[in-house]
Amino acid sequence: MSEDRPGGPAGYDETYPLNVGLHMYTSGLERLCKLALACYGYATTGEFPKVRKYSHQLSDLLNAVEQLDMSSFESYHPEYLKRPDDEFGDDLVEWMERYASGSGRYELLDSLTRDDVEILTWDVWVQFCSRGVVSKDVQESIDLRYAMGEALGEVMVASDLESVSYPFWESASRSFHAPAVAVGLAMYRRARWAAETIGSVTHYTGKGLPILREVVNVLTQTTEDFFTYEVAGISDREPVAEELARYFKSFVSSEGEGGWEASAEPSVNEAGSQ
Repeated sequence: MSEDRPGGPAGYDETYPLNVGLHMYTSGLERLCKLALACYGYATTGEFPKVRKYSHQLSDLLNAVEQLDMSSFESYHPEYLKRPDDEFGDDLVEWMERYASGSGRYELLDSLTRDDVEILTWDVWVQFCSRGVVSKDVQESIDLRYAMGEALGEVMVASDLESVSYPFWESASRSFHAPAVAVGLAMYRRARWAAETIGSVTHYTGKGLPILREVVNVLTQTTEDFFTYEVAGISDREPVAEELARYFKSFVSSEGEGGWEASAEPSVNEAGSQ
């Protein structure tokens, strides 16, 4: 791992969540693509094609999805039936494939017995993050989520309910790093491509295929909605922003006194950047 990182090399408390997330995501993307290919084959020929040949090769799987002729299928979101185009390009898929195929997944174990193993998963992730930029809409949701955690934390302390509320507050107070969010959402868009393909090729085929859109529907949202609802856990941004504005205008926990005192109203963005 990078030795010139500020504060030293990344610790396992940072690399472990990344490895768990990559394992879950790459396994899921592989299965989405294979399911899309299998359902397409059955809908068009009446037979399920052999998809095991693709193994963990995500690049080949996504290339195969791209070659499907979707013109005869009804799609709710035809704009999602094409390869995502973003600042990460094929490099992102190649990195994920390296992880999925074993070189990345087992690099730490391999490094225990071999001297020629490169530990690259974390360093490449950091490189991708350095290129990531989120939309204004996503940034506003990041700010809102931060303000939600701040408000809940102040209420928790002022009400002397730290022990009761801590498990819930710990989850709500986790902040999001915008560049990392950008990479995560780029990964989401590739999963959305496969999910929309599945939803389209199983839409009332009359050939006995289940209507799988109901299963993959959560993965066929806009990038902004997916982050807001499924990742940040914000139910509706407008009322959440209004409630936070009222809270920060009316009350703030008095430092050292355990009471409440009036405060000036910050904007939601200011609340999210404090």
